[in-house]
Amino acid sequence: MRKFFPSLLAVFLLGPLVARAQVTVNPQALDQGAAAPAPATPSPPPAKPKPKPKPKPKPKPAAARPPAAVPAPPAQAAAPPSVFPPPEGPPTVRLGTAPETLDVPEAPPASPLLPPAAPAPPAHPNVVPPPAPVVASAAGEVLDVPGGTRITFGPASADLNPATDAALREIGAAAAKDPAAVVNVIAYAAGPREDPSTPRRLSLDRALAARSVLMAAGVPSTRIYVRALGTSYGEGPPDRVDLVVVHSTAALAATPPEAAPAPAQTPAPAQTPAQTPAPKPQP
Repeated sequence: MRKFFPSLLAVFLLGPLVARAQVTVNPQALDQGAAAPAPATPSPPPAKPKPKPKPKPKPKPAAARPPAAVPAPPAQAAAPPSVFPPPEGPPTVRLGTAPETLDVPEAPPASPLLPPAAPAPPAHPNVVPPPAPVVASAAGEVLDVPGGTRITFGPASADLNPATDAALREIGAAAAKDPAAVVNVIAYAAGPREDPSTPRRLSLDRALAARSVLMAAGVPSTRIYVRALGTSYGEGPPDRVDLVVVHSTAALAATPPEAAPAPAQTPAPAQTPAQTPAPKPQP
């Protein structure tokens, strides 16, 4: 009785609250909830480790095989007979024997005709240029320098005076007698450094004037070397020509030998009638 009374009291107090409560039901939620859960995707099995490659066994050396028999070459077919006869070779000659068909010429063969030798080229003529003019009033003097002779000229002039002309002729006469003598003619001239062509031409005129006198004295042109240096006169006077005579073995070898004069033939004395013997009388 004591246990029943509290429960009745609780129903009497909570009854109105339970009556007021409303329960709402969502049929879709019931349908979704009633649906079966999706099956879980199975996870792939773990990858197995790859097995380690096994080492390859080493090949065993092959046993020595006996050499195979070489087949014999096939027999060659016989060559067909040739239509043309074989070429005849020279007759075989043994030492100490003479062939029967050896033809010996009666006379030796004639010697081959050689073409005549080319004629020697003509000697280079020593063409002497016209002599340089000699001007009595021209400036210039003759100086002896170590190794040669120096001839001076007047400013802007290539004229020779009697003294310089005589000195050049003396040098030329001495060089003409020596076949190995070579004359070097080195000419200079004063002039502005800005115009080197004018003094170069003037120095060339002076060198050619000295060369013409040397050739007139008998020196061949092949043994005269001319150099026109213009304003490169160095420490000496600018207007000058230096002459240096040297001996060259090449010039000596190039000089043709002089022909020896032919000996004079003495005419035979004429017989006079007195010297002619009289004929003997015949018996």
